[in-house]
Amino acid sequence: MVFQNTGKYRADKDANKKDAGFSSGPREESSESRIRVTLDNDRIDSKYGFDRVRDTKERTGYLINMHTAEVLDEDKRLVAAMDYYFIEMDGSRFKVSMTFNPYFLVLPRKECEKEVVQYLSKKFAGNLNKIEIIEKEDLDLLNHLSGIRQRYIKLSFISQNEMMKVRREILTAVNKNKEREKKDAIYSEMLTNALTSAAAIEHAKKTTDHMDNVLDIREHDVPYHVRVSIDMKIFCGTWYTVKSRGTETPVFTKRDDIIERPDPIVLAFDIETTKLPLKFPDSQTDQIMMISYMIDAQGYLITNREIISVDVEDFEYTPKPEFEG
Repeated sequence: MVFQNTGKYRADKDANKKDAGFSSGPREESSESRIRVTLDNDRIDSKYGFDRVRDTKERTGYLINMHTAEVLDEDKRLVAAMDYYFIEMDGSRFKVSMTFNPYFLVLPRKECEKEVVQYLSKKFAGNLNKIEIIEKEDLDLLNHLSGIRQRYIKLSFISQNEMMKVRREILTAVNKNKEREKKDAIYSEMLTNALTSAAAIEHAKKTTDHMDNVLDIREHDVPYHVRVSIDMKIFCGTWYTVKSRGTETPVFTKRDDIIERPDPIVLAFDIETTKLPLKFPDSQTDQIMMISYMIDAQGYLITNREIISVDVEDFEYTPKPEFEG
């Protein structure tokens, strides 16, 4: 019997099976499965030399990568965190985890902030970690250049799972409110003329469903790693001195005085596939022709013998003098 490599992707048989007792829905992962993923990630990182720092020693490293993660807090809850991967001057590696509460902002109806805060606090009591009123610049305001700031309600969560649950419900309400305001634009204008501003605000406060007073949702689509990088000002390609403090948030100090970069092991690869004219490759019908990769300046080429039957002789390619082939 002759076996042929078709190049067609076949998913693992267990990939689509649901683990009994570990799955509560297609989009929501159980705590057990999330813990299992966290442990698997730690085990893989350890194989590559990136062990999570657990002591209080101060280290200086070059930040080469970051990845979203989850860690267990003192109450054995899974909380959102970022894993930061560093290379020290001597080439050794380490990983530091920093917890950060994901959040987004909602815009309440004017003069109804407290009522909306109380309503959301009760409605999402099991998901919210913190709720507060903040002021931020709003470019949608006509006179935002004058320094006027908009009042928002900031909803913070312990993990992204909780945030996604609340975000879906609030986003649905916001879209419904926007559609209603478009349809009732004429009626609202007549109502404004009939009622005083104070009467209109009092009417909004007395509503039983304060979801109607949530006018917009902001910063809900910012990826978690981008959110943390912006707020904490931690970026890849920079030297930092990191001091861990046990279960507390580690302290990152940027080191602008260190200019030299480390010499990491770099793996670069490229995959060439067949495809139809003017089409993108399709894993269901196209095959892999070759895979080329380089590691530590040494190149390798893997070819599909069904397509490329002739041996490829060694060659060098130097696009620029500073980039040796």
